[in-house]
Amino acid sequence: MHKSGRRRITTLSATVLGGIVCLASVSRAQSFHSPTTIESSDGRVQIVGRYDGRTHGHPRMGYPGTGLIFRFKGTGANLEIVSDSETAALTVVIDHGPPLLRLLQKGKNVVSIASALEDVAHTVEIYKRADSWQGIVTVDGIELDSAGVLLPPPPLPVRKLMFIGDSVTCGGGVDNNAQCKPDPEHPANNVYDSYGMLLGRRMDAQIQLVCYGGRGLERDYRGLGISDGVLNAPQFLDLAVVTDEPSGRAPWDASLWQADAIVISLGTNDFDLQSSRPLDEKKWVDEYDAFLRDVRREYPRAVIVLTEGAIVVDPLLRQLVQATAAGAHDPKVFYTPSVHYPGNGCDGHPTRDQHVRMADDFEPVLRQLLGW
Repeated sequence: MHKSGRRRITTLSATVLGGIVCLASVSRAQSFHSPTTIESSDGRVQIVGRYDGRTHGHPRMGYPGTGLIFRFKGTGANLEIVSDSETAALTVVIDHGPPLLRLLQKGKNVVSIASALEDVAHTVEIYKRADSWQGIVTVDGIELDSAGVLLPPPPLPVRKLMFIGDSVTCGGGVDNNAQCKPDPEHPANNVYDSYGMLLGRRMDAQIQLVCYGGRGLERDYRGLGISDGVLNAPQFLDLAVVTDEPSGRAPWDASLWQADAIVISLGTNDFDLQSSRPLDEKKWVDEYDAFLRDVRREYPRAVIVLTEGAIVVDPLLRQLVQATAAGAHDPKVFYTPSVHYPGNGCDGHPTRDQHVRMADDFEPVLRQLLGW
């Protein structure tokens, strides 16, 4: 395959991995006779999650869970998309069926979204699957055959939930394999089955995931922060696309999407160097308090739930998060504990089944606080 020019991606074979139908072989996408190309700016295409819309018709997406929803009558569809990395991937859902994995290559791709369907109305959901650090994608358009027709979109849920966090919130490790070895054909990051997106489907809510693997409140897992040119949660709160390279960032206008509830799960990466470089506890709580004030300013009506995350078992982290919630003196800020989930024995990120249990933990809390 040439390194330049448009790449067309489809699958020649499929395997099933933990409920995900993995379609990883690279070949040509479905060839359409006189295809109709539809820009993502078409009002019948719904863009979900945060995105950079400054270039009309070509939204850039960085956060996992961001994507497109559309309906069409026809037998197949392709997606024209550009990736800035080799590690970006998509999850595709056709007519509420099993999620399908689509791997991307760096550069321009034409991805087979659906083929050989019955010539009736279909609903398509496409989500950026990988973590924020695993690539930024730009959607160029949707291809339908000349006989295909784009239909009015399905209504989006009225309810809205936001999750702010790190790799766990981003779905890191959901599909870790039993051999504990990276497999490029079946990447471990899978935000579609993360606890946040599970809760969105269970509670009939739109979801925004504002997360970045390895990052924390004050410092990342390496101990780096804003003075080192590394963004953590307080800096990416108001970004549509997050990257440490300033030219790649894009702002987000919070007034466009007001959450009913926000779950903040931070601290795991701040504590990664706790044994060798202990945090200044008062400073950390003060910074969390300032971050909460920023969240409240941008989301004045939201219920805010603080939790320490599923990985770190140090009781100090729980105490600091509890102290932050208590010190907020905000009647709509709450603390709820996280249950520790140990991953699969060689990776500490919670597994797919453990994300289900995390969603089980948080669902009754959110339903009670929101009256849902």
